[in-house]
Amino acid sequence: MIASAARRFGVLLVLLLAACATPPASPPGDVALVARAPLQLDVASIVLDEQYSSPARAPNVEHLHRFSPAGIASAWSRARLVAAGSAGTATLSILDGRVVSEALEKKGGLTGLFGDQQDTKLTARLKTRLTVERPGRAGERGSWSADVEVNASRTILESASLNDRDAAYAALMQDLTSRFDEEMTAEIRRSMGPVLR
Repeated sequence: MIASAARRFGVLLVLLLAACATPPASPPGDVALVARAPLQLDVASIVLDEQYSSPARAPNVEHLHRFSPAGIASAWSRARLVAAGSAGTATLSILDGRVVSEALEKKGGLTGLFGDQQDTKLTARLKTRLTVERPGRAGERGSWSADVEVNASRTILESASLNDRDAAYAALMQDLTSRFDEEMTAEIRRSMGPVLR
């Protein structure tokens, strides 16, 4: 009788603990480029030059996530740049691709005690240079470049779960992706007319 009651109590305890457990983390959504027409450049090849290397330590956090600014630039070059010529090279250099996490000061008093405050700020930066070099007429070499730097930031509430924090990072990367795509496309159209088909 006592063994049966103890067994029932054990089963009940396991069920209660399982009900209180945090649901497993769902991965954040993919960061996506808006479907746009490719940018056809009058070159024979497109090269990616990853000059930025993450320090892989605090305050940087890009190395802790599936998506990073450098990864966004790399994916963008594959999705948007097309070599449509017979000579020359376009090189996309990634000069900076950091995401920095900063602890924010919290308010004191009753507001600080009972309010849900912002406790973390994520700041992302993506700086790139697209350089096109190709032979011109009479053996001359032509060179064009487009420099773009985009920044984005997000703040996170102190009550945010790990899922919420991952979602905030994914939203930050999506914002950075959209800004980069828009600004780099505009800069290429502005400064690379002679090599844009």
